[in-house]
Amino acid sequence: MANSVAEKLLAAAVTAIASIAVMTVGHTSAAAEPPPIVQRLEHYAGALEKPIEEKIRLGDEAILEWQHQINLKFGQDIRPRKASPNHPLVPLMRKVLAELPPKIHALASKYVVAVYLLEDDFGTGTTDAVLDAQGRWRYSYIALNLTVLERTANDWSTWKENSTFTQDPDFQITMILEDEPDDTVEGALRFIFLHELGHSLGLSVEAHGFWDAEELPASTRDSPYVGISWVDGGEGKMLSRWKERFPQLSELDFYSFKEAPLSTADAVSVYGSLAVSDFPSLYGATNLFDDFAEAFAIYVHHQLLGKPYRVVIRHKQQILFTYTSCIVSGLCPRKTAALEALLYND
Repeated sequence: MANSVAEKLLAAAVTAIASIAVMTVGHTSAAAEPPPIVQRLEHYAGALEKPIEEKIRLGDEAILEWQHQINLKFGQDIRPRKASPNHPLVPLMRKVLAELPPKIHALASKYVVAVYLLEDDFGTGTTDAVLDAQGRWRYSYIALNLTVLERTANDWSTWKENSTFTQDPDFQITMILEDEPDDTVEGALRFIFLHELGHSLGLSVEAHGFWDAEELPASTRDSPYVGISWVDGGEGKMLSRWKERFPQLSELDFYSFKEAPLSTADAVSVYGSLAVSDFPSLYGATNLFDDFAEAFAIYVHHQLLGKPYRVVIRHKQQILFTYTSCIVSGLCPRKTAALEALLYND
């Protein structure tokens, strides 16, 4: 597209982790009028007794309309359609879900009521909260837009990581989520799902509170996990504890591309700061919800599945710096311990 605004919108339409932007605008308070049916447990009869791979839905009118309403909030008059039952990613997604590590499979089955597979949606991943019978935001559904889920793990993650930098041709940023020959679309689907599942579990196991509460809930403000990297800044805002020491980590603007305030020439400085912080990833430094979701996804990806997670910065093809997440290196033990306590004491 010709202009930068349109280009940024196009980028957002193909991002593989768009959930947190959707979550912050897509809810009706429980104290106001009743939320749409897709945010109520009654819409998912019997779902809590099914394994996660049996919760795949190819869309229904209720979810298509709700996703349309969410898209309109972003100025996008886009109504998705149901995924074709013959779409090649449908059986692949079912395989990814069925082969999750046992504990993660159990948690996903317990707290995720549906995995919607859609086509021609705006964005790629949505995690939305679902009220239980007592009116608590305890469960979630996840919706994935199959139309844009066709990149391999390393291609997708490299694209996403570069989206927060303008491009200096002398500097290159490469992210590695899979070693060859495992760099496949399946690997990308798995990591994307794990991130979305992290949002779901962050709410369900009370690592943080409801992201769209009218006031900052105590479950967020007083969370042991959130308190590691975030501090109550007043006026309902949580601020990074690292903002003054590493201001660049508060300038990140993913999916900005040519409008990004940082350049790939800044990458060594940015990732150098990240490496001594306790954020799990660059994306995890942007807000507390993605902090938990990224830490969860990286923990499962590396610690449970034995997959790599590193970012390589090159200058004219010469390696300058290799970043490794603190979840992988063990340099944020409080965060890993908090994560394990939340996961394994559930």
